[in-house]
This record gives sequence, C-alpha cells and structure tokens, in this order.
Amino acid sequence: MRYIQEMNEAVIIERIAALQVSEIRKGAAELEIPFIHAKILEYLATCNKYSDTPLALVEYLGQTKGSISQSLMKMEANGLIVKKPDDNDKRSVHLELTAKGRQFWKKLQATLPVIPIEYASAMNELTSLLRDLQTMHGRKGFSVCSTCRYNQKTGTDSFRCGLTGEGLTQKDVTKICREHEYAK
Repeated sequence: MRYIQEMNEAVIIERIAALQVSEIRKGAAELEIPFIHAKILEYLATCNKYSDTPLALVEYLGQTKGSISQSLMKMEANGLIVKKPDDNDKRSVHLELTAKGRQFWKKLQATLPVIPIEYASAMNELTSLLRDLQTMHGRKGFSVCSTCRYNQKTGTDSFRCGLTGEGLTQKDVTKICREHEYAK
C-alpha cells in the first residue's frame, strides 16, 4: 500500500472532520446539552440493535466507561434516553432514544453539513480509506450493516445476519453495527 507523502490529503480529511465536529458543538450549544450527549444522540439514532449498548458507545466514541456511564445517567434523567433490559441477558441493557431524544437528534441533524451527490465516488474512496485504517490499527469496523460480510439478502426487503442468524429489515441494514466486518 502506498502512503500519503504530503499532508494535503490528510489536512483535507481533518478539516472535513473538524467542520462536522464544529457543527455538532454548535447544535449542542443551541440545545444546551454537552457535546458528548450530542455524539451519543447521533450514535443511538444511527446504530442497530446489536450496537445500542453502553459498551458499544465506549468502543465507538473512544471514551471511558465511567464518562459514558455519567453521561447516560444525565441523559436518562433529562428524558433523552431510556435503558431497557436485554430480553435474553438481564445483566445487559439496551439504550433507546425517547421522543425528546429523537427530537433533539433531528434538530442536531439539521445543522450538519450535507455532502452533495456529485461526491458519491469520493465517498466510496473515503469508505475504503476508513476500512483500511481501521484494519491497520486493529479497530472495530462500526460500519453500516449492508456493507458487512455477514449481511445476507433473503428477499426483496428482507435480510439475515449470518453471524447471529437473525432476520433483518431494510431499515436494520442501514444502521451502524459494532459486529461489522468488511467483506473480503
């Protein structure tokens, strides 16, 4: 693999990320919530049922268990999220946005930069770059279910996770999954 010799490309990627972070910070300030709460809202709005746990948040956001736990307690107290016990493992909880949490997320989402459709091929290249960097650094994929090697189409609008054997809907496969593995 050839590596970028000049910083131009890295600076561009960093500036795109900085713009995204800046806009989330601005939206969070307008909603009078901490930045980390905005990032949690964003993640929970876009993750699937395998990824809506406190541990997945720790892994995805790169935060400590303690800081995520404190944020989740505050968000629950403010009516932005609810914790629901797992049906199979009562020690585990799943996190879900409340109506208020979804409303906050919609307001935040409206502030984020939208990438014009003419950059679709660039997005494919960036996706490949992300995959390669995550692999090189031993990080979990945390990507959209539809691009996972375990995703299996079983019908027009139905899918199955080859890892868990569970059925998935069209909506499920558009969400972020912590169990994601890129197709080889």
